[in-house]
Amino acid sequence: MATKKEIDQGLLKIFIIISSLFLCVSTLNIFKTDWVEWKPRPSVECDNGDSVHRFVYINANRVNIRDLPTVFSTVLSQKNKNDEATIICEFGVWSRINEPNIESEKWISSGLITAQRNQPLSARTKIILLSLFIFGSTGLIICQLKPRWIYSAVNLILQTQELPAHAKPLISATQEFSVARER
Repeated sequence: MATKKEIDQGLLKIFIIISSLFLCVSTLNIFKTDWVEWKPRPSVECDNGDSVHRFVYINANRVNIRDLPTVFSTVLSQKNKNDEATIICEFGVWSRINEPNIESEKWISSGLITAQRNQPLSARTKIILLSLFIFGSTGLIICQLKPRWIYSAVNLILQTQELPAHAKPLISATQEFSVARER
């Protein structure tokens, strides 16, 4: 029969492994991403088309930037090969770019751009990575400083605090002696 100390250490080791796993996965993913990928989305609303957030290069010279997503619209500016842009909307074969020095909407033909290697992370991915990092770090700190909290939390989750005394040893995180169990 395992002693109370062995079971407590087993639960603590499981919690350390899970916390370390969360911390490792989040840390590896955070350090593997480029700083550019953490940039926030431009604060421009997408009225026409699908909202996206992509970094691109222009792949031709003298590419027209237009005020509407049509070839008949007014040319506002031009970009050249290897110029960078941020796409915020897509509407058919047109992409709306974020160009702060031009006041109106800015559209470019999607065939004249190439996606960069490092793309921005979605808000959901950022939240998940940061949450895993926080959970993993907090878990390891709790294991080191307040290991009793782990046993209390497991007992709370298993709801052993409301059970009669003879049933607690059957499902609690810490093994207790019970006459009913020994029969």
